[in-house]
Amino acid sequence: MIWSILLGALAGWGSVGAEDRLRPYVEQHLPGGSPTPVEMRAIALTLCLLAAALIAYFTGGGGAIALTLGAVLGVLGPRLTAKLKAARAPDYDS
Repeated sequence: MIWSILLGALAGWGSVGAEDRLRPYVEQHLPGGSPTPVEMRAIALTLCLLAAALIAYFTGGGGAIALTLGAVLGVLGPRLTAKLKAARAPDYDS
């Protein structure tokens, strides 16, 4: 279960960087022009989760709920960390 959560977190965290690398391929191979930023995020996260699910399947550490929970933590983790850091920093300009 821990393995699935870690794989999901890595997939969620890695999907942010995968967006830029996947964009030229998606624009070239999908009809209808350039995808919107939301569509691109969904495509990147889906492909990263698919890769994580395959790794979990082949290593014997499967668990869909744990994988999904890890992905949510991977996507929201950087935002929550930035929010906590901003809350700690004093704002002297106001």
